[in-house]
Amino acid sequence: MIQKQVHIIVFLTAMLLLCFGCNDTPQAPKADPDPGAINDTLYLPIQPDWTDFNEPSDILIGREPFVYVADTKNNRIVMMDIAGRRVGVSGYIKNPIALAQDGVFDLLVCGELDTMLQGKSVTIGGIFRIHLNEARHNIANASIECTYSQPSRPERRYTGIAVLPGNAYVISRTGPSNSSRFDPDDAVLLMTQQDSVSSRISSLIPEGNALYSIGSISSLSVAADRSQDILFTQISPAMQFKVQWLTYVSADVTGWFQKFNPAEPQNSGGDLLTVGRFDIPEDITYDIFGNVYVIDAGKDSVLKFTSTGKEMHSFGGKGSGKSKFAGPMGIAWFNKTLYVADTKNNRICRFRLSTDQ
Repeated sequence: MIQKQVHIIVFLTAMLLLCFGCNDTPQAPKADPDPGAINDTLYLPIQPDWTDFNEPSDILIGREPFVYVADTKNNRIVMMDIAGRRVGVSGYIKNPIALAQDGVFDLLVCGELDTMLQGKSVTIGGIFRIHLNEARHNIANASIECTYSQPSRPERRYTGIAVLPGNAYVISRTGPSNSSRFDPDDAVLLMTQQDSVSSRISSLIPEGNALYSIGSISSLSVAADRSQDILFTQISPAMQFKVQWLTYVSADVTGWFQKFNPAEPQNSGGDLLTVGRFDIPEDITYDIFGNVYVIDAGKDSVLKFTSTGKEMHSFGGKGSGKSKFAGPMGIAWFNKTLYVADTKNNRICRFRLSTDQ
């Protein structure tokens, strides 16, 4: 009898709990507005930070490998070893903002130069070559040559550079005049290894806001070593797709075409092409596993994506402490380590990945 009463009590208690639970509607999950909340424990900061820079805008891990920093407001390129020991400093380049290295170890730099036009002193954009090879890697003694500029278009600036197989390279150009269909300021130019313009990638146009539309490109990268795929970021508020991935196709029609298509569920590009995912993406890089990393100066964050465009992790947030940034503009990857040019904090931050992917 006692056992039967206990069973009845347990049954009634369970029914009461079930009824109360049915009337208690659970809260819908909300997206965390802080991008640093996504698995930031996978990125372990390495101390100390590298300092003695003045608004560094880009960082490059060279083929040697040495580390090269575009020390923008100090008007120089700083050369370091992987441990962070300073190897040397280049001669004067005004406001260097983007770096690449070709197959003969010369550095290619986007920067500015002062010149005279019609008797007036003006500042124009230019591409520079630091002849590291002939200087036997003594960057302090390496000659610096301005290999490309357009004095007749002084408002144009060069914002990104990436080397293709065979030492041809691509550069991104920005400017206020984009009404011309044949020579707009905003463009991606294919350069020969002799530093002359080969062609403009005509599929990229400063019109509209869809795929292939460009506005204020902020960086260029290849998708992997010896790859002809081009990744680029852009910061115009009008652009929907601020990060795009172009695949090189050599067939009946040769050229660069979008890797992803949002209209195709199996090849949509996932989070990489999500409208509004980026604010001010300033740079992009890749690792040996096929993942890509975007540094967003508007979100003060690093965002990591798979080769299919799915977001894996992100971390950051505004500040000057560990794993925090202030207007970061450069990012590089080497041997499971991320390097971030934390521009407004005047430092280079490093992060060791705690997983292989």
